[in-house]
Amino acid sequence: MNIFLVPVDRTRHELYCEPNDADHPPGAVTGKLLRRAREVLAEEQEARRDRRTARAAGAEAAGWGARLRTALTRGLAAWISQHRLLWHMRHVREGVLVHSGDLDAERALAIARGRLQRQSDHHRFWMVIDGIATAIFGPLFFFVPGPNLISWYFAAKMAGHWLAFRGARRGVSGVEWSSRVSPALDEVRKALALPAGERRPRLRELSRELHLEHLATFVERTTQA
Repeated sequence: MNIFLVPVDRTRHELYCEPNDADHPPGAVTGKLLRRAREVLAEEQEARRDRRTARAAGAEAAGWGARLRTALTRGLAAWISQHRLLWHMRHVREGVLVHSGDLDAERALAIARGRLQRQSDHHRFWMVIDGIATAIFGPLFFFVPGPNLISWYFAAKMAGHWLAFRGARRGVSGVEWSSRVSPALDEVRKALALPAGERRPRLRELSRELHLEHLATFVERTTQA
């Protein structure tokens, strides 16, 4: 599995890859939660399209409940996309860390392990918090008609944090790492210094060169965080 150590400013790096969801499906319990979350997301997206059609026909604007559900849907979809790397790392035995030429292999691996350790601590903490939220909102909204999106939101995040924690922990101590240099990642760092109008096209070129479809979006989102 190739994992990229992507420069996102002069001194900071983030781990990135674009795994195929079909390669390593989640386990039984957490997998069912995440699959159910995707089903709920699909149902809500369909309902949102119906509301848009109704508004176009002159119906009343959606209330606060519909707006809240839309916000949760978008947030959960983005969250799932951001954590696929760690979920897939649960199954990785050998990993290739692809890094820029201004880092030697030892330094690049140290940065990667440091990022993974921080991710492990982060997801362990939030797994507990979202578990508490699930226990509260599940019974609280049990009798509300339609899917309990708020409860599923926290349940899916709890499951996702558990998967991410396991993936990060495996990346720290269970993966046999090798490394290789990619000149294109040096160009990513240079692209960060370009004006906004030139940076995006250049990042897209580098995305195609690295065969990473969403790299440009990831870099721009991360640099703005």
